[in-house]
Amino acid sequence: MNTVSLIGRMVKEVELRNIGDSRFVTNNVLAVKKTFKKEGVTDADFIPFVAWGKKAELIEKYCSKGDLIALNGKMQSRSYQTNDDETKYVVEMLVDDIEFIQKKPKE
Repeated sequence: MNTVSLIGRMVKEVELRNIGDSRFVTNNVLAVKKTFKKEGVTDADFIPFVAWGKKAELIEKYCSKGDLIALNGKMQSRSYQTNDDETKYVVEMLVDDIEFIQKKPKE
């Protein structure tokens, strides 16, 4: 079974890309608070995610850096070749569902 549910804050501003034929995609990173503290400092895991189509458009419309969101989906892995002919591996979350929880607090 490959099911993932995460709650965290958006790390970057959202960039929606049109990859042709009205297909949209966005990649970002979710900062997910760890359940333990290291010497009184809150720590987080940084989980990359990708959203396609309507989900990508909704994230672009309603989210920005620092917003708290919940994502449901699955983990996927892929690889690609760099210009130096080096193979890079990526593990990321593929988003199936989104819940908008809280806008970034005003400073």
